[in-house]
Amino acid sequence: MKQFGRQLRLILGNAQESLTVDALRVTFEISKTLSSEPNPATISVYNLNASHRNALASGQFNRVSLAVGYEALRVIYTGDIIAVQTRRSDVDFITEMECGDGQQDYTQARVSTTLRAGATDAEILSKTAESMRRTQQGVIDLPKDRTLPRGKVLTGNARDVLHKIARNHDADWSIQDGHLTVLPRDKVLADNEGFVLSQETGMVGSPEKTSDGLKVTCLLNPTLRIGGLVRLRSILPGFDGDYKITELTHAGDLLGDNWYTTVLCIGGQFQKAENKNGQQNTNAS
Repeated sequence: MKQFGRQLRLILGNAQESLTVDALRVTFEISKTLSSEPNPATISVYNLNASHRNALASGQFNRVSLAVGYEALRVIYTGDIIAVQTRRSDVDFITEMECGDGQQDYTQARVSTTLRAGATDAEILSKTAESMRRTQQGVIDLPKDRTLPRGKVLTGNARDVLHKIARNHDADWSIQDGHLTVLPRDKVLADNEGFVLSQETGMVGSPEKTSDGLKVTCLLNPTLRIGGLVRLRSILPGFDGDYKITELTHAGDLLGDNWYTTVLCIGGQFQKAENKNGQQNTNAS
């Protein structure tokens, strides 16, 4: 993988209009986990014009999408803009955005429907997902698709329903780049065979053991995904093998030195997820 010629495209806007930023200085720190809590990001843009700063400050622009890459761009974050502030540093106006992936749907979506006897978890999830207006269905794997013995009225927060369904299937549910994902803990995303991470492909130093798994740092790599497989080839061969990514951080500065991805990953025997939703969940842009 070539690690030069870095590129970035930031899209700010709403359902009706958008602004593309690709020539200004942009810095970002993005954290992703398998947890249902919205993945947070802090994204800063230097020297937006006054009208665009006002569109962000007023809430007119409330959505963000960030893509990075080298020869091609790949989306590494989409989310809702939660808070905005602009500060001045010397001659620069720096607009900082605090964001949450799926924040609005996680906090506000409510489901209210009547379920028939025999309704499956997949049907319940589909009804629940309909209430999450800003979230698309991504990879959904429900290996124990149970049925209701009798009809019931389903009402409440969408996130509470998803908590119960995920628990039934020993799975993690989360919103990743605007896509609802339900991934059993013994499975990995199946749309690739796993990126080989080594010194030749951008690994920085060697893996580090932690109480939660192996911590690995590399040059910023947009192909690494939460729940995906990574194949380690280290200068310390005891760490070689296939691992599931459980946490991931992207930190970058388009015009600075910071341009890294850090992952936390766990070893084990993992099956490939079966996407019961029938759609590919891809970050390609």
